Amino acid sequence: MAGEDIDALCMEAVELIAQHGNVSAASRATGIPRKTLSGRRDIYLRNGGNIDPAVKEGMDAIGAKQVPRTLWIKTDANGNKTYSAAMGPKGADAIEFTDLVRDALDDYQPLDRKLFAPRINRNAPGEGLQVIDLADVHFGKLCEVGETGGTYNVEVARHRVIEGTRALLGRAENVGRILFVMGNDILHTEDGKATTSGTAQDHDGTFFMAWKAAQQASIDAISECAAVADVDLLHCMSNHDWRQGWALSQAIAAGMASHDRVRATEYNMSTRHRKYYGFGRNGLGFTHGDGAKEEKLYGLMATEARDLIVQGCDLFYWYLHHLHHKIAKRRGVDVFQTEKDHTGNMTAITLGGPRVEGGTAKIEYVRSPSAPDGWHNRQGYQNRQAVETFIHHPHDGQCDRFTRWF
Repeated sequence: MAGEDIDALCMEAVELIAQHGNVSAASRATGIPRKTLSGRRDIYLRNGGNIDPAVKEGMDAIGAKQVPRTLWIKTDANGNKTYSAAMGPKGADAIEFTDLVRDALDDYQPLDRKLFAPRINRNAPGEGLQVIDLADVHFGKLCEVGETGGTYNVEVARHRVIEGTRALLGRAENVGRILFVMGNDILHTEDGKATTSGTAQDHDGTFFMAWKAAQQASIDAISECAAVADVDLLHCMSNHDWRQGWALSQAIAAGMASHDRVRATEYNMSTRHRKYYGFGRNGLGFTHGDGAKEEKLYGLMATEARDLIVQGCDLFYWYLHHLHHKIAKRRGVDVFQTEKDHTGNMTAITLGGPRVEGGTAKIEYVRSPSAPDGWHNRQGYQNRQAVETFIHHPHDGQCDRFTRWF
């Protein structure tokens, strides 16, 4: 196939996508695989409509019908050239990231807000901060009722993100700003097969299905939040999806970039292990929970979030994830107080310790809406599934919390 023919195919792909509105619609109308259309479009965009002449030369020499992933052209001392190429993805199941993001956004249709009941008590902004932290959703996790006694899959995860967010918004009052926490194992795997460290996982459907569902459900949930108050986005790195979870948060933030009530700063969306957020006297810390030990967190906040302390933050809170069930503790120099679920059905609170929160940090693990999979069920790990929200008053600290159980 000559280089000119490749150019024509790439141009045709761009025109078809423009004509039908998106890659999926063009694929359905023409019968050309979506991957082929999006790949040709990417070639066109990367090269301004023209394939590099050296690449064309190599493709013509080896008779390639698609642009190779990598092309080597070697010239010996006599000027003779030899060509070798690596075709296709890096592995049989490798995922082209740009295709993944573009196709997911192409298919996205926002929720019709007319289907939902009108909100009440939302006429005037309040003064509180609502932290919505949908922890450890694990899109792609597979739980079969015959094995574990419960069902969890991509569709259940989608429902719990959207309906859980709406329920939490409906419970809170006097909210003037929302902090929406992302990441924290929102995806069950890095590639549909295993976690970042390579631990094999059962998976519901394809990785693309999980990615697309997580992206679209998150955008819907953030849109729900933005109907109530201004929203700050914040990403937490996590162990199941260290790379893809971060990339997904970037794609979600990009999808919301034009919304005038949603903000995603470079710091909040960075790969930092621990993030800090100031609100009045509140100094909030966020981390997944699989890194620094609890006894170090108070000192780390005092060191890493000095700017918040200088600004007047003296009520300290850490929100951790990873464990899927509720544990709350206080740690400071001399104080150690715990609250922990003993039955899975209630939280037992141990009274004592200082009544003033300055000088200690409250460390709280956030509940997960995801059910135990086969391995966790065999090991006897159980959690009461829920999503949670926390309300912070600018002067009084954490003043309320609400839970939506599943």
